[in-house]
Amino acid sequence: MSILITGTSSGLGHELAKQFAERGDTVYGISRTSSDLNIKQAQCNLLDLQELPIVLNKLIDTDQIDTVILNASMLGNISETRSLTVEEFHETFTVNVLANKVIIDWLLRHNIRIKNIVGISTGASLKTYYGWSLYCTSKSAFKQLLSGYAVEEPSIHFLSLAPGIIKTKMQDYIYSINPASIPSVKKFRDMYDTMDTPDIVAEKIIKFLPNINGLESGSYFDLRKAYNAK
Repeated sequence: MSILITGTSSGLGHELAKQFAERGDTVYGISRTSSDLNIKQAQCNLLDLQELPIVLNKLIDTDQIDTVILNASMLGNISETRSLTVEEFHETFTVNVLANKVIIDWLLRHNIRIKNIVGISTGASLKTYYGWSLYCTSKSAFKQLLSGYAVEEPSIHFLSLAPGIIKTKMQDYIYSINPASIPSVKKFRDMYDTMDTPDIVAEKIIKFLPNINGLESGSYFDLRKAYNAK
């Protein structure tokens, strides 16, 4: 099986790429910095939308990718919305939404045969958190972007997959914020010690992937429902 994953230098993306490669799958990885994995990989800052197609041209050497996992994203600054700049919104939307559109459009334009495109989503795409406007709005837009493609590209199965809260660098940043100024971070600080690590979540995603075609293309699914139900 061939897999394209973004954000493979750390966190969930790194673990997904590692575990797929260990299974013998062909893994293509795109990340801002190089990873230590034995995969086909290329470095690209997703803020550079002009460079991204050039990187894809060099990286992708096949006409079929079974599953695309659009994992890379940025949290952005956690702050009250009125304190956030337009430039901050532009940067976060570029990484969380526009870079994903560039990747999908490149694959479609080059007639790459794809079975599934999975966007790593979050409950923040459905729910508003105090101080999280950058993340909530951009991830909501990403979810809707995939839904739009699902309607227009019926030969590909699209899914927004929320893996739950993962102990990554993002959570380290959230933990550093004073709940007195941003009350919404208290929930995450309280959960910090019991959060799943990226390797555990990656394993759950890989085990779940064979089931995704049973879900409506373009829909949103919380991975925790699949495992809590068992």
